[in-house]
Amino acid sequence: FLGIDTREKAETKTGQADAGQADAVFLVAWDRVEGNVSLISIPRDTLTDIEVFDQEGKSLGKSKDHISLAYAYGDGGTESCRLMEEAVSNLLYGVPLQGYCSISLDGISPLTEAIGGVDVVVPNDSLAEVEPMWSQGTEIHLDGAEAETFVRYRNIRIEQSAMDRLQRQQEFLRAYGEKAVQVYEKDTSFLADLYSSLENYMTTNIGKDMFAKVLSALQREGNADSMTIPGEGVQEAGFDAYRTDDSALYEMVLDVFYEVKE
Repeated sequence: FLGIDTREKAETKTGQADAGQADAVFLVAWDRVEGNVSLISIPRDTLTDIEVFDQEGKSLGKSKDHISLAYAYGDGGTESCRLMEEAVSNLLYGVPLQGYCSISLDGISPLTEAIGGVDVVVPNDSLAEVEPMWSQGTEIHLDGAEAETFVRYRNIRIEQSAMDRLQRQQEFLRAYGEKAVQVYEKDTSFLADLYSSLENYMTTNIGKDMFAKVLSALQREGNADSMTIPGEGVQEAGFDAYRTDDSALYEMVLDVFYEVKE
């Protein structure tokens, strides 16, 4: 699941590197046997192998760079999502992914308003300079416009500010999932209406039925287990970067996606 830093779907072609970036990257893993749902956060500045292209759209192979840039090399639609899907799969040692969904900035408001807003607990003080009342530990109600500020804002002059923002995005998704399940329990047609309202802001190959199945799994199991790929934020060439702990990441992938064969 991708949050893209553009307001409209880019009208571009592969190789132009101007399709926008994936500022939010999350992977939902659903164990269909046990019913468990895991939400894996992937920091936008994670360094990994991504496919790069020349201006004519010809592949130049793989290059190690921020994972968020994999989206930029595509067409702003299905090809950008495919490139991100490939980059995430490569990062996770080849785990196959079954679907993608990207939403532009303008989709945040209707997404939030569809469930009557979201109540969150502010996880840190990274919004203090723009919303002084949103201090750490404060419980607040977010409408559509406020939700965009909550999940999008960061001070790029502060190192690793994207990690503070990631904490807010995680809290928003936790609260959103909880509220969405409540709404879905009362009105199962809600999901189809939400899906339709987001079509102008969304690129996905996941059908309504699959969204409904994941929501049903959350309804049965409660909130998804939330985790961030292990690693640390560093400065490289004057830019924020996130270097994974390969050993710990490998163990996480085994734990989430595999079973020990007796």
